[in-house]
Amino acid sequence: MTVDRYQIPRWECLSLLESTPVGRVGIIDHGYPIALPVNYRLIGVGDEREIVIRTTPDTVVGRYTGLASLEVDEIDVETKQAWSVLVCGHLRHEPGAHGLPDPHPWLDSRHHWMVMSTDSVSGRRFVGTPGADGYSVEWEIRPA
Repeated sequence: MTVDRYQIPRWECLSLLESTPVGRVGIIDHGYPIALPVNYRLIGVGDEREIVIRTTPDTVVGRYTGLASLEVDEIDVETKQAWSVLVCGHLRHEPGAHGLPDPHPWLDSRHHWMVMSTDSVSGRRFVGTPGADGYSVEWEIRPA
């Protein structure tokens, strides 16, 4: 089986982000990059998009402000088909009454709102096709 790689255009990346409520937010903690699962909502229109999350102020994410990423993907191991979207931006606290849509976190105790800009959005899709030499996948990140 061979696996073909395709870049996903920004508009489709945004559509894929809207199709699922769970991703991994990437931040720096004590000098190390970490990725943690979060529920999120994509808001805005056109190029003015942002990511909304709810957490608690005493968590690693809740204490953080700065450069961040959000990765969302879907992987079918049997068919070797997958897509992955990576958003890079700045994560900030959103205090007070703000009117943001609720990302519905799985844990009820999440009342600290945060917003991440979408400075860079990139995506790639992998499609497996039968072949005699097994599977081969190359991952490549190119900012949109």
